[in-house]
Amino acid sequence: MTEHSVWRISLAHKIAPAFTANPEVEACFVFGSAAVGISDQYSDLELAFIWSQLPSAEELQATAQNVGVKGWEIQAHEEAKEAWLEQFYLYGMKVEAGHWARDAMDKIVTDVVERYDVSQNGLVFEKQASASNLQHAVILYGEDIIKQWQNRLSPYPEDLGVAMVQKHLKFRPFDGQYIMTERLEIPMLYENRCMIVRWLLNLLFGLNHIYHPGFKWTRYWVEKMKIKPPEFFARLEYVFQTDAVSGTHELRQLVEEVFDLVEKTLPQVDLNRQRKIFERINPRWELPVHE
Repeated sequence: MTEHSVWRISLAHKIAPAFTANPEVEACFVFGSAAVGISDQYSDLELAFIWSQLPSAEELQATAQNVGVKGWEIQAHEEAKEAWLEQFYLYGMKVEAGHWARDAMDKIVTDVVERYDVSQNGLVFEKQASASNLQHAVILYGEDIIKQWQNRLSPYPEDLGVAMVQKHLKFRPFDGQYIMTERLEIPMLYENRCMIVRWLLNLLFGLNHIYHPGFKWTRYWVEKMKIKPPEFFARLEYVFQTDAVSGTHELRQLVEEVFDLVEKTLPQVDLNRQRKIFERINPRWELPVHE
């Protein structure tokens, strides 16, 4: 655990009692980079509060004013708007505090482990991110509640991994990447590379039975993966840092290796159609020869 993580967790112990003194707060935990021990000098502190009933924004603002925070902001959080995301500064540290009703968090866990929910809001797998946060929580208050959820989240459901893989087997013909490379369509080329790499990561999170935590700290999560192409993260760096032609060839190789891993790990998933689409060649039209 980094020194930055240790310091942020110690700060969390100072901040949490101002909220847990409220009898409506049933649990509190640290999540994010501090909880998994990888915070650096750029990291804020992320706290989660579980309430018997979700408070209003005005109630949270009143608590913040009593504590003496600075720069307070709040917004509705998550696709279903069943939580608040609060931001403020305290003890010189930026704090992001998520607030959920207990019933809402319980429903999130049920959706993930029983309904194999792989829904996204933009790029964020909000329900799986919540599951990941619970799984790696540094518990400050309400240990019994958090432990019950952690027990439900372990082991990771096999069917959730299958659902993640099936959802993201939507690769287009890779020949389009070669065309953009030849044309030096750099913005579009790298935008497509980002999309393809995210799909690869989504497949690997499913294969490795890791609740999708989001796309931050990719190196850390890739290191946790046992099922992945050799030197996977270093090769991702190469895709984006080498010349356009070499990066395109390397990316295709990575996709094909991940396809192979899917077939080896989940033989029940049929990749035939996906491979045919991926290998499809776009037509070329040569100019007619005039005699």
